[in-house]
Amino acid sequence: MALVEVSQLQVTFGEITAVSAASFAIEKGETFSLIGESGCGKSTLLRVLAGLQREWRGDINVMGEALQPGRRFAGQLRRNVQMVFQDPWASLHPNHTISRTLAEPLNIYGETQIAEKVAEALQQVGVAPDAAKRYPHQLSGGQRQRVAIARALLLRPQLLLLDEPTSALDMSVQAEILNLLNRLKQQHGMTYLLVSHDADVVAHMSDRAAFMAQGVIQRVFDREAMIKGEHRMG
Repeated sequence: MALVEVSQLQVTFGEITAVSAASFAIEKGETFSLIGESGCGKSTLLRVLAGLQREWRGDINVMGEALQPGRRFAGQLRRNVQMVFQDPWASLHPNHTISRTLAEPLNIYGETQIAEKVAEALQQVGVAPDAAKRYPHQLSGGQRQRVAIARALLLRPQLLLLDEPTSALDMSVQAEILNLLNRLKQQHGMTYLLVSHDADVVAHMSDRAAFMAQGVIQRVFDREAMIKGEHRMG
């Protein structure tokens, strides 16, 4: 059974239809990507699956649980679905140390040995332990994104949503972050839904990719099609 099943998803903002009748499924353990130009609806779709965009129509099933429009994620669903944003500033509080930011989700869920888990999380993403005492502005963009990834992984989610996770970074840092994400996925057996407009990133990361235009999924490419470059049709 698919980890995520989306059927006839529609999202509107007033007179504007951002996502129109989108349907797809994501298998457990795969990296599934949404590719398309800015404004095609892919980030809106991601926000629905993250529980951030609560007004929508259609049918969505995540890990065997049917989502309901207008409802906040709760319980295991909230823990098992995490998101990494394009800009790490969006998820890192500027006035909190990295240690406090990483400890927050662990405290919410009543975890123990928090300092040890924070140190382990930083180690996993290749950030020096002393970074825990620093603030976001004292880190480079690549370090901030690594910390944002560490935060998303602390609760051991099954589904990680990635919204243009490297597009705000220098080219040299992009490859490091993408390779880190691939390694962590293998280590923890996660499933990824990646949003990108970069065909090279999609080819490097994905098992399958869906091309979106004007709020509609136009075509799904398998690994073989991406190796041939067929996903570069946008």
